[in-house]
Amino acid sequence: MQSLLKSSALSTLAGVLSLVAGFACGVIVARLLGPEGNGGVAFALWLAMTAGTLSDLGLPTLLLRYMPRFDGQGGPGGGLARLVLPRFILAQVVTIFGIYIYITWLKANPQYTVHPLLLVIVSVVLYAVYIWASLGEHAARGLNRFGETARMTFYGCLLQIPLVFIGAYFWGVPGAILGYVSRYLPQAINSIKYAKAKPLETTTLTPDMRSFARNNWVADCIGLLIWTRVEFIFLGLYFSTSDIGHYAAGLTLSSLVVQLPTQMMGALIPHIGKHHDAEEHEQIQIIYATSIRWVFLLILPICIGGAAVAGELIPALFGEEFRAAGPLAAVLIGTAFATALSTVPSVTVDARERSDFLIKVTPVLALFSVGAFWLGSLRGDVMDIAIIRGLVHSVWVLTLLWFCWKHLKLNLNVRDVVKITISAALCGGTAFGVLQLTGGVAGLLLAIAIGALVYLIAVKFLRVIPSADVDTILDNLPEKTPRRLALVIGSSLTFLAGNGPTHSP
Repeated sequence: MQSLLKSSALSTLAGVLSLVAGFACGVIVARLLGPEGNGGVAFALWLAMTAGTLSDLGLPTLLLRYMPRFDGQGGPGGGLARLVLPRFILAQVVTIFGIYIYITWLKANPQYTVHPLLLVIVSVVLYAVYIWASLGEHAARGLNRFGETARMTFYGCLLQIPLVFIGAYFWGVPGAILGYVSRYLPQAINSIKYAKAKPLETTTLTPDMRSFARNNWVADCIGLLIWTRVEFIFLGLYFSTSDIGHYAAGLTLSSLVVQLPTQMMGALIPHIGKHHDAEEHEQIQIIYATSIRWVFLLILPICIGGAAVAGELIPALFGEEFRAAGPLAAVLIGTAFATALSTVPSVTVDARERSDFLIKVTPVLALFSVGAFWLGSLRGDVMDIAIIRGLVHSVWVLTLLWFCWKHLKLNLNVRDVVKITISAALCGGTAFGVLQLTGGVAGLLLAIAIGALVYLIAVKFLRVIPSADVDTILDNLPEKTPRRLALVIGSSLTFLAGNGPTHSP
């Protein structure tokens, strides 16, 4: 448990750094380039991330799950990264050609204002750096080197903010995209050390490993039509670039919610995988239920509270040009908890080597997703797209939770979920009421502060946090944690838990 908490803390730190930098860059782009430029940058980022998923062949996840099995034999992971490298590079070459064809085809769209050749170049650079960074990050996490990934993230974020500003200010959309490249550059360079380690004789790709990678890749590719930004395809076909910009502003805030648990749970796959190999089901149950409880605790009040104040928050951050995006942002932020929560059951399914379930279910959900977005696009109202996104993601997380309960015998603590939901609803309702009474930026800040206070009081009153969680956290704080900080953490958690019962998750 100590190694999991330490790894999760480092992974969360890296996630927070990445979120802060990404959010700051989103505000910079929106302020400098307006809705249309913001839409162009958002589309390029979507293209690079989508291409990364299509071309990774499930290999980064394979490294995350299986590198510990070969580590300590003379090279990082026994040279497993080098073993998968040829097919990884071939997929990149094919994908880069596909990006060129796709953007050339977009040239026929009169709404596209960026020169296609220039857009191809910057998109390819962003994609290439991103995919190599993904390989190195998964390899490092698989070997429990979360301190390393945190450092690489810090260096990238340090470069990203000023370079995005400079790029957007002087060269518009292409310059901003190149600024985003710097976020992934340190990790991409660091990945070389994993790629060059020669495989040992004992390092082999077994049929089970190939099947694991293939199933994850197919599921992720189909999943592009479910839980990622597939709606950008329809936004690009049926809506203006300004509409995309307004939508992207709402996604910038909802992404803060979605990405944090992804980083928090970065250590779960190798950790649960270890208990799975040892057939320690009870320990997996504890990790699963505790993870869901803390994702709910941290994320749900942000979603409900953020939705309550989105109408004033969006123009305060992005400018008055984006005030029309307030209702969109409220829907996107309010439903982002479904995407965030899906992280826990999703990584659990991977760690338990049940990716076959994803292959069976995701095609059905993908068809549902595409059909729903298409029908919503025909109405010409971008709000419909936001609502459909929330619906699709809710169906997906419910499906994952059902599978974990029915087939993996992992139970969800419904009592915790109900208590946290009540606390978060009180937070959002209070924030909305305060904002209606005061208004403006001052009212926004007051609403957020009072809403957060009400949430903490509700959490304590309803005894949401069990004493067992507090004891575990305090017992496993890193040794280098400053004494005063440890005291603050301990006092705060103990106060919130009160005399909450020590119970099994």
